[in-house]
Amino acid sequence: MAARNRNLLIALVALGLALRGYHYLRGSSVWQDEAGVLVNVLSKSWGGLLGRLSLCQAAPPLFLWLEKAVALTLGDGPYAFRLPSFLASCAAMVLLAWAAGRLLAPRAAAWAVLLFAVSEQLSWHACETKPYSFDVLTATVLLALYTATRNQSAGRRLLCFAMTAPVLIFLSYPAIFLYGGVLAALAPAVWREKRASGWAAYGLLAVVAAGSFLILLLGPIHAQHEPALDAYWVNDFAPWDRPWYMPVWTLLSTLEVGRYCCKPLGQVLVPLAFFGTVVLWRRGQRGVAVLLATPILLALAGAFLHRYPYGGDRIMVYAAPAIVLLIGAGTAAAWEWLGRCHRLAPAALVLLFLPPVYAAAKAVVFPWPTADFAGAAAYVEARRLPTDVVAGNDWTDLYYFRRLGSAYHGEAVADAPGRCWIVFSNGDRAADGRLKPAHDMGPAGWVAVDRREFAFTTVLLLERPEAKMASGGR
Repeated sequence: MAARNRNLLIALVALGLALRGYHYLRGSSVWQDEAGVLVNVLSKSWGGLLGRLSLCQAAPPLFLWLEKAVALTLGDGPYAFRLPSFLASCAAMVLLAWAAGRLLAPRAAAWAVLLFAVSEQLSWHACETKPYSFDVLTATVLLALYTATRNQSAGRRLLCFAMTAPVLIFLSYPAIFLYGGVLAALAPAVWREKRASGWAAYGLLAVVAAGSFLILLLGPIHAQHEPALDAYWVNDFAPWDRPWYMPVWTLLSTLEVGRYCCKPLGQVLVPLAFFGTVVLWRRGQRGVAVLLATPILLALAGAFLHRYPYGGDRIMVYAAPAIVLLIGAGTAAAWEWLGRCHRLAPAALVLLFLPPVYAAAKAVVFPWPTADFAGAAAYVEARRLPTDVVAGNDWTDLYYFRRLGSAYHGEAVADAPGRCWIVFSNGDRAADGRLKPAHDMGPAGWVAVDRREFAFTTVLLLERPEAKMASGGR
């Protein structure tokens, strides 16, 4: 039985790694926010990455430095830039399965690892140059460290966490919530042991974690603060202007966290996570329950203070490991209870897990629709003459045309020494809706002599009217 359970977990890990590898290797086009990170990494110095970022971007300093090192050693192509996120996601997959197999009953571990493996959102983050895979990796590293040190004294465990704190907090902004979970989970053990070394280690971890975060808060976080980002996250902050709506907002936002981590219908799995928390508590695994639940509650407290968004957005993806483990624990307990009621009753639980599996399969057959900036840029580069200028309406073009220098314009072009290429992208699938705004980005009166459509993107080649007449209208 033990070998069968181990083989099942290995198979599920292989499934998760295969899904992440497929999406990484298919090489989708860089998207807007991803391009914003790349432009900053390529244009700023090591020290400059500690300050304000352009294009409304925010990211932890160690993540940005890691990407800078990748650019200097492996090149500035998408595969190179995405490699750290891909490896982080794969490592998180392995660590989650390892910890689940030791913290949960076999059936509970299998449900948890299945959800983590097929999570469409985790596969997405595994193939983008954004820090979210590192948020998930940080959560699984701390979870694995908690599991690996279970038989040690509280003091030694705390020292292990203190040694990792500066690196992980500078690598992942929500790591401070995760360390809050560690402090809450280990506090009872320190109290029971009543050793001076335990209290000293507890204080050391608290000081190191708080100090590291304070440096971040006064440095990169303060520098990267953008009013535009506050406006973007406004619905993920507690609506204190409508106090009567606060309980409803809290419930709906919590359901949305579950949806994001277990798309497309993760909301229906959240009750199982609550049930799993109760199950772990009643079975004596209170430290595990606190470790998993506290970081989510701290984010909720941050949303109450309007300091951290809470809801169904990527900034909460660090909660995915905790959520799937709690769902796994709740599902296994519900399976046993339903089985006592009727032998076919547990089949209802299987139905709840079909949507995430379906979403993962659908993303393989029909990958996520994104604008084909890469195809458009390759088309222009293959046909562009030395005197041609290029204009684009999206900052993703700043990355793809990064080698053109002054020949690239991020806005409308009034005149040009030669021809003018326009690359226009929006979320409209209908190509005809892009034709006029694309043409309007070029010099007034110029005529289109070439047009090529890509996914959500139109490419136009404009020439002076007299140039077209001289070429015989071709």
